Amino acid sequence: DNLGVDAVEQVSVLGSNYPAEYGRTSGGLINAVTRSGTNDFHGDVYEFIRNSALDARNYFDGPIPPFKRNQFGGSAGMPIRKDRAFLFGDYEGLRQSLGVTTVDTVPSAAARNGQLSTGAVKVDPAIARFLAAFFPLPNGPLLTGGDTGIFSFAGQQVTNENYFTLRPDWKLSAQDTLYGTYMRDSSKTVQPDAFDELLSNTVS
Repeated sequence: DNLGVDAVEQVSVLGSNYPAEYGRTSGGLINAVTRSGTNDFHGDVYEFIRNSALDARNYFDGPIPPFKRNQFGGSAGMPIRKDRAFLFGDYEGLRQSLGVTTVDTVPSAAARNGQLSTGAVKVDPAIARFLAAFFPLPNGPLLTGGDTGIFSFAGQQVTNENYFTLRPDWKLSAQDTLYGTYMRDSSKTVQPDAFDELLSNTVS
């Protein structure tokens, strides 16, 4: 998810004939300007909530997987010195637990024992231990021939994200303004692997 919308004052998209200030470039150019403080204190607070109560079941779902999403935050702009120095800050957070149905094809119980649709084979004990450790048994219908079957589960993908923006502005003269922008976006997503055996982390 891309947070930070509340910290953006304006967005421009340039397709060609760029002004000299943008230098040389060969594609489209998207320019976003962060908000700044003013002589008056201004701010807002918000929260958006979604959950699975009104969700529809997709083709692969059994029961509708659980889903909870809270996106919240606030921003404020204020003067530090009237007509001269200003400060703007923004925080946005995301807490999401998304149920995702995963469908896999796995060896059937008969195939693990060497009973294939094309005839019986001997299964090496080391291979049998590998199959038992890494591949779950089908919990859905067997596929044609019975050598493989469907294993499906609804795993929870849990995401926590925090986005911060801080911008100070100094008006040096009627023609000159100096400002700086600090941004930090930290997120972590935890989700099960394809067979619901391990949890993997994605940190950014």
